[in-house]
Amino acid sequence: MVQLSTPSLLVALPSMTDPHFSRSVLLLVQHARDGAMGYVINRPLPMSLRDQSFQNRYKIPADIPVWMGGPVATNNGVVLHNEGRDISATFSFDKLRISVSDEAITGLLESNDEELQLEAPRRGHQPYRFIIGQASWGAKQLEAELKAGLWIQRQMDEKLVFSTPWQEIWPRAFDDLGIHPLDIKPSVQSYLN
Repeated sequence: MVQLSTPSLLVALPSMTDPHFSRSVLLLVQHARDGAMGYVINRPLPMSLRDQSFQNRYKIPADIPVWMGGPVATNNGVVLHNEGRDISATFSFDKLRISVSDEAITGLLESNDEELQLEAPRRGHQPYRFIIGQASWGAKQLEAELKAGLWIQRQMDEKLVFSTPWQEIWPRAFDDLGIHPLDIKPSVQSYLN
């Protein structure tokens, strides 16, 4: 089994035609013999967090967006953030956290308030993101997709994830590698045999 590093980014190659993943960038958070899991980070949904079920528990402003993390478990939401203080997080990698804790939700709300109070909001800066759903792969499924030339893995880049406008994440993921997506020819990745 090829061990993919976590956390890392999976960038959909132009050959990816699945509408859930076309032109997407995923944060890979788990990879083991029995499968893998991650979250799409560049797919906003046409709803706000206020539309979600915990309006009764928190006072949610109408302007906090929701992101589609993938087609699996779409009734579940998590907060992706890079504040590093959340000791109850489901996944922790250095400062990167994926969490459902009260601390993460509170941080999301406070971060939104701080951004609204800035005279000039920071373009693309988003230290917290509420994500619904996830991407999951069965045993060897992700390896087969990599081998088929549907994804390219690259190292985690906090600036790309948290400080880049969502519509620029996919093209910048290639720019940072010195690649133009249209220059990529489909091929089988033999190193994954």
